[in-house]
Amino acid sequence: MENQDTYISRTLGYIHSLSVMIGSRGSCTPQVRAAGEYISDQLRNLGLQSVRSQRFKAIASTYKPYALAFSVALIGSLLGLIFEGRSTMALAAFFNILGFWGMLAETEFSTSWIRWILPKSESQNIIAVVPPSGHIRKRAVLSAHLDTHRTPIFYSSRKWHTWFSSLVSLTFMSMVLSGVAFVVATLFEWGWMGWLGIVLVPIQAFALALCLHADSTPFSPGANDNASGAGVILGLAQRLVDRPLEHTEVHLVFTDCEECGAYGIQAYINAHASELGNDAIYIFLDEVGNGTIKYLTADGLVLKHKTHQQALELAGVASAACPGIKVFKGQGIAYTDALPATRKGLIALTICTLPPRTSDNVSHWHQMSDTYEHINSTDIDNVHRFTWKILELIDGQTSEQVSE
Repeated sequence: MENQDTYISRTLGYIHSLSVMIGSRGSCTPQVRAAGEYISDQLRNLGLQSVRSQRFKAIASTYKPYALAFSVALIGSLLGLIFEGRSTMALAAFFNILGFWGMLAETEFSTSWIRWILPKSESQNIIAVVPPSGHIRKRAVLSAHLDTHRTPIFYSSRKWHTWFSSLVSLTFMSMVLSGVAFVVATLFEWGWMGWLGIVLVPIQAFALALCLHADSTPFSPGANDNASGAGVILGLAQRLVDRPLEHTEVHLVFTDCEECGAYGIQAYINAHASELGNDAIYIFLDEVGNGTIKYLTADGLVLKHKTHQQALELAGVASAACPGIKVFKGQGIAYTDALPATRKGLIALTICTLPPRTSDNVSHWHQMSDTYEHINSTDIDNVHRFTWKILELIDGQTSEQVSE
């Protein structure tokens, strides 16, 4: 049986292999498939016999769906600005409402006209199961995504990211306001409302330009986001093989396409959530290699969805049981793979780390600087211990005992 230092040493080796030996792993690319093959090999080396892949299709771009939504809204606003007439105003309203629907649906991972028309690529999840030593009474899912994000300028600093987040909100609101305005213009034949485009067109055009820029940038090496999460789960898998839980079956899920809309975890949930049962607990590790542990109380890009109460209680008990590890809670900045599970009412928890506020770049998030050199072994150790404590609580207590 291996000791804690050995688990962490192996974990760091996994992170190095994913982020340095394989490197940037864009969604649906040969590199992320190579990462999946590497993960499969490591799981089999641990002696797991249940390793398999799950195929699915996804739009392999984070920004094309938003660029399409912004383009349609922009066309509508330009129509209202340049041309007059009731039919033109109606068309302008329709295009802005269409853009609004497309953007909102994409932030919620919902079906819309965007997902109907954009082409999809083949990808896969890697799945394995670690059985307990005794009868199965509980099921837990440990999950991390393998793909990495592009590296646009608006992720280069905290100030840039804050500014871009405001721009996204403004663009979202511009589609709502212009849609309403052009509907009113159509109903009352107020052609002068087309001048609203003077304000709205620059906002929508600039958001579109940034999306086009983003989709032309290289993919991050993704050491923290998210080789760190995958590496910690492989380390925990070794520990589970050495010391199986007594009554909890642990499912290991390594997903692709988190960065472009959580397609991988949605495919997994659609295929397996019913057989796992409503009391299964999903734990997502995302960016866990640099900073203080944080578990998310809400998740989502535009609309924030509250984390299941049982998951929050479980994390709170685990935090109290690890007095030597600093843990805090808070709302997520964007979204994680937990969001599709949370929206379905499943018990899902995201664990991440957050670097000190003195650092201008949030964990080198979505940048070429997200390299292995910035992974902190102490932070990896803390996340391993904290997640293991959660697994012990799942295995040893009922949900009622945890909440007490």
